[in-house]
Amino acid sequence: MNSSSSSTKLGLYGALIAAWVATMGSLYFSEVNGFIPCTLCWYQRILMYPLAGLLTLGILRRDHHLPHLVLPFSLLGQGVSVYHFLLQKTPYLGSPSSCGVGVTCSTVWIDWFGVVTIPLLAMVGFMIITTGMLMVIAGESGGAGMAWSVRWPRWPAPLIVLLALTLYTAGAARAGKVQISLPEFMLPFASELPFVQLSAGPTATPAPTVTPTSLQNGATLYSQACASCHGQNGVGVEGLGTALANSPQVSGLTESEMFAIIRDGRAADAPNSRTGIAMPPSGGQPNLTDEQIVDIILFIQSLQ
Repeated sequence: MNSSSSSTKLGLYGALIAAWVATMGSLYFSEVNGFIPCTLCWYQRILMYPLAGLLTLGILRRDHHLPHLVLPFSLLGQGVSVYHFLLQKTPYLGSPSSCGVGVTCSTVWIDWFGVVTIPLLAMVGFMIITTGMLMVIAGESGGAGMAWSVRWPRWPAPLIVLLALTLYTAGAARAGKVQISLPEFMLPFASELPFVQLSAGPTATPAPTVTPTSLQNGATLYSQACASCHGQNGVGVEGLGTALANSPQVSGLTESEMFAIIRDGRAADAPNSRTGIAMPPSGGQPNLTDEQIVDIILFIQSLQ
């Protein structure tokens, strides 16, 4: 097997695997975990989802145009993902509430190891696809103009598709995270596991102190982290978040309970969820301090 053959096969099947993993992972986050896609998430989906089908059909047909059809999607998608990641992780590309109506594009649904977010995963997927197509172009540069110089078996393509669909179905069948209890000393390590929900007792709440400054800070932080789903002044947003103003459910919660809900978030299938939609930890703003969350709580309590 020459280097051209290896490069072509690795590029094609590597890109195919990346496209289907990204597509199924995206659907798992939204349909199983209940993460609501923002505007930029939808742009990335629009650019990624067609690649799963395009790569599959192109490989089965041995279409020599395939790399040139794929590259515009993957390059543009990679640019959108980089912008989205920087929007989430840097303060230089816009305010947290700028991204249209609904869930803001600065909302961080996952924050594995303090750096891995959904846009970063999408960026890696687009990068793998782009690299794979460039490998194919380089490997086929000396081949026939209208046909692949390498004729590989077609059966791996449907096998990869079937495996991706099977893994998604198996994950969806589980429909939730595994809940375990761990000793305190293990939490800093286990908390980075993406599919494990930890339980280590109630979260401690700093003592709240109501001042004009704390209420003003709470109102500002609420508008950044909470208003996109729960509405300005806690009026709620249909299809996203319940009303928090004049709410018997909110009035019946202690500060510690409210703190735990905001800090830890809530799964879409939580028993006490009234919307069936997931709530991201810290309102999708993982850098919120305990004191800032307390200010948000004080502001929400002022709406009762």
